[in-house]
Amino acid sequence: MSETSHSSILPPPYKIVLLGDSSVGKTSLVHRFTTNRFDTHTPNTIGAAFITKEFSPHENHERKVRLEIWDTAGQERYRSLTPMYYRNARVALVCFDLSKFESTFNTAKYWIQQLELNNSSDSREKIEIRLVGTKRDLVSTIDDATKDQVNKLITEQSNVVKFHETSSKEGTGIESLFEDIVTNIEETFFTQYYEQNRDTSDQIGNMLRTRQTSNSYCC
Repeated sequence: MSETSHSSILPPPYKIVLLGDSSVGKTSLVHRFTTNRFDTHTPNTIGAAFITKEFSPHENHERKVRLEIWDTAGQERYRSLTPMYYRNARVALVCFDLSKFESTFNTAKYWIQQLELNNSSDSREKIEIRLVGTKRDLVSTIDDATKDQVNKLITEQSNVVKFHETSSKEGTGIESLFEDIVTNIEETFFTQYYEQNRDTSDQIGNMLRTRQTSNSYCC
């Protein structure tokens, strides 16, 4: 499918929610993506913060996807509120701190389990889950044990599509994360769009052929 064939068609806004333990860097990740800045002192989110950004993964392309980003609080006392923030989300970024793997990865697994329960009980479109390791700048290497646990989780949970390493301080991995998300969103949207319109065109064609047949007569 060529870019020019659907350049004038705009996908609807897409909701993205960030989940994870307190202080894993969710707010810094959003701030780096939306403003390209990094603040060393970021206050804890209370409840949730809502940010929008129009973004295109295609360089010099006028068509942009509107992203509606919900940055949720990581403190345990807000957990009962969080499901209302990821309701109707298309993508969930489940974040953990690579420099504090054991404690924050367990919380990431908790949120993935909650999302999987939501996906299994909800007949609407499933939430695509991206596992995001933050603060990559604080670890020199990612050891094999960490990689094994991450790969095991992705294998076990069908809706976890990919693992991303990011550093909000250095600005690495964040642009490519959202490029990958939006590219996937666009591919899904346009596939469905053209499939639906093809079905509609086929129905109209069949209807016209039926009318032509019913209106025909022999001399």
